[in-house]
Amino acid sequence: MVSLVEMAHARPGNDRNDLPGAFQMLGVGQAAGRTVFGVLRLDSRGPALTPCLYRWFGGFAMRKITVSALALVFFAAGANAKAPAPADTVLHHGTILTVDSKDRVVQAMAIRGGRIVMLGSDKAVRAFIGKRTKVIDLAGRTATPGMIDAHAHALGGGIDEVANLQLAEAASVADFLARVKARAAELPPGAWLTGSGWNESRIAEHHPPSLAQLDAVSDGHPVALGNTTGHYTLVNSAVLKLAGITAQTPDPAGGRYDKDASGALNGVLYDSAQDVLDKLVPPVDAATRDKGLKHLIEGALAEGLTGFKDPGIDRTSWDVYARAAKAAPLPMHVCTLVSARTDMMTARAAVDDYRQRKREAAALKGGNLDVCGVKIFLDGSGAGRTAWMYQPFEADASHVNPGTGLPMMGADVYRQMVDLFTREGMPIGTHAIGDRAIDTVVDAYAAALKQRPKQGLRHSLIHANLPTGHALDVMADLQKRYDAGYPEAQAEFLWFLGDALAAGWGPERSHKMMPYATYVKRGILYSDGSDYPVTPYAPRYGLWSSVAREPDGDRFGKAPFGTAEAVDIRSALKSHTIWAARQLFLDKQTGSLEVGKLADVAIWDRNPYAVETASLKDMRCLMTLFGGKVVFERK
Repeated sequence: MVSLVEMAHARPGNDRNDLPGAFQMLGVGQAAGRTVFGVLRLDSRGPALTPCLYRWFGGFAMRKITVSALALVFFAAGANAKAPAPADTVLHHGTILTVDSKDRVVQAMAIRGGRIVMLGSDKAVRAFIGKRTKVIDLAGRTATPGMIDAHAHALGGGIDEVANLQLAEAASVADFLARVKARAAELPPGAWLTGSGWNESRIAEHHPPSLAQLDAVSDGHPVALGNTTGHYTLVNSAVLKLAGITAQTPDPAGGRYDKDASGALNGVLYDSAQDVLDKLVPPVDAATRDKGLKHLIEGALAEGLTGFKDPGIDRTSWDVYARAAKAAPLPMHVCTLVSARTDMMTARAAVDDYRQRKREAAALKGGNLDVCGVKIFLDGSGAGRTAWMYQPFEADASHVNPGTGLPMMGADVYRQMVDLFTREGMPIGTHAIGDRAIDTVVDAYAAALKQRPKQGLRHSLIHANLPTGHALDVMADLQKRYDAGYPEAQAEFLWFLGDALAAGWGPERSHKMMPYATYVKRGILYSDGSDYPVTPYAPRYGLWSSVAREPDGDRFGKAPFGTAEAVDIRSALKSHTIWAARQLFLDKQTGSLEVGKLADVAIWDRNPYAVETASLKDMRCLMTLFGGKVVFERK
């Protein structure tokens, strides 16, 4: 302790506050063995502590005060502190959910050079406001990190929306047919009629039109209408004839030409059976592709999204992204996966493609476009009953032979692909929905990483609808040992595909689907996304679905998936922000609001931590900032 000057009678009105040139701050000292709080001052007479609280002993005031050296250090720093440089942008008067490690909530934020330089109170942020600072008054509204979709076919979905007939809102077979008939009337004779988005969960009859019904409204056009899952397409007889498909045509590996109870083709092509359309349907031109990207970005920013992981894109799609990023930096993060398809020949080609795209992304220097790894398809769809399962799907009137699904390749080929990509240091995302597929994936990851230990590849399981207890154990171990084995799931499936999934899984498996609560309990990090255009990309639907687990329809009631695997909103928000950012290898740059990170921010009309669960899906994004710049503002 340092002995300081003796004080005069410590009474109000006699505390030397009127001395010129004095500096002061709060201080702590000791007198007669007791702690004293007061105003630490420095003037021409030297340092002194004026007590703010008085304790009298036998009528005499405390006479001698000692102050710790630490208080003097604080005093000196305070006396010489400089005001911070003005921020480019300040947000204040709001509720800012940082989603940092302590999940702090603050009132204000300052941004400079695209990064966060201050988080704290409204009072503290005033020091960062200069003459040219853009000040955004949140007026009590809520800001979160910009949302990140860890699995969305973003570009493909954007192109689909501008190029094809949209059938997501078809509410019945009659409505479905009316939409097709109207579109056919708009097209020149013989032109292809392409569409997408139909969803048996939203069709009153729980199935699409029959082949005969579709033929009746086709007006001579070849018609190909993709299901919302992307795993099966309804075509008319004209397409079957062009493709040379008859009832006697053998099913391709990893696919099926579906038939009705009599053995006749019904026009539905499952999984790899759709590949024939690649050679028949005219390709979309470059202008339409560019328009689709612009459409996608504008819509996503309006929903608070600042990042996508776009899986399995081909060279043509990569070039669309690269062309846009070369013209101007993309106003969001886009990380892509190279398609490795289903055999070793294409897998080896994917290695070279991955490296080439990495070089091209680096050359863009800040275009916000990158390559995150490769994608492998291992099985099919839950709604389409082609996911690879241990036990058969539930019997259903619209599915003659439910079976146990379709692996896209042999397990030995898959293991070779995993070994190749791991050896090359390439992150892997494997599409695996069924329980048998998921077990195959985690075991292949574990074997490859045990043979060639590598940290930080963050191999993932795309969708991971029905993990077994074994799979959960291996995921936890992979994450701990190798920073790998991360589920990239889609809570929106429970909502948008709910009835179709519940019909196929049955009650027991439905309750185990997407076990988010189990992930959180066991410390298994997961990320959420939309699989757009399978479901809408708006993250508010994913937040709501993570907490509510309710289907869109009511064929099996409002709780066919139960609530035991629901999570709270804080975990749901993490899965759309910081946990999703990890899967784009951007968690050091974005995904949470912290000093030094990019100012990727979404501003909302309500606080997700404070509203009723049902209100989450109605949240409206009012403004989106990317790298500190306003890239969307609702008028």
